Amino acid sequence: HRDKKRDKEKVKEKEKAKEKERNQDKEKERNWDRDKEKERERDKERNRDKDKEKDQEREKERHKDQERVRDKDRDRDRDKDRENNKEKEKEKDREEVDQNKEKDDVTKEGGKDKEKIKDKEGDKDRGEKEKDREKEKDEKKEKERERDDKKKKEKRSRTPPRSYSSSRRSRSSSR
Repeated sequence: HRDKKRDKEKVKEKEKAKEKERNQDKEKERNWDRDKEKERERDKERNRDKDKEKDQEREKERHKDQERVRDKDRDRDRDKDRENNKEKEKEKDREEVDQNKEKDDVTKEGGKDKEKIKDKEGDKDRGEKEKDREKEKDEKKEKERERDDKKKKEKRSRTPPRSYSSSRRSRSSSR
């Protein structure tokens, strides 16, 4: 009778031990699942952070591209303004030359009128008049030559002369 009781107690203890073991296994599994879930959450968070960084990088690149485009536009506008200014300067120079020519023509005509009046009045000798005319013509021609020389020098100073070697280089590269 005692042996049966002992056997029953042993069986109960074994069952309790098994139950305890099962509970421990379940607890381990729950802990393992919890750890896995936490790891997944951490991974998600890391990926979110990486995505944010990538977005920020893309935004920076887009901004840089916009800046480059703005700079190019600004440079293009500046170049156009320079070209327009050069054209305006050339036009002013042309107008100035035309005005100077008109003035010279007017002064020549005025000089002719004066000479006619003098001829009519007979104030001077014919020889003296011819000498005076030749002097005036020589002076006017000299002034025109000086003016033309100045303009040529200005044009030369604006555009630097091309060296022989550079012109040959450009010819050879175009072949």
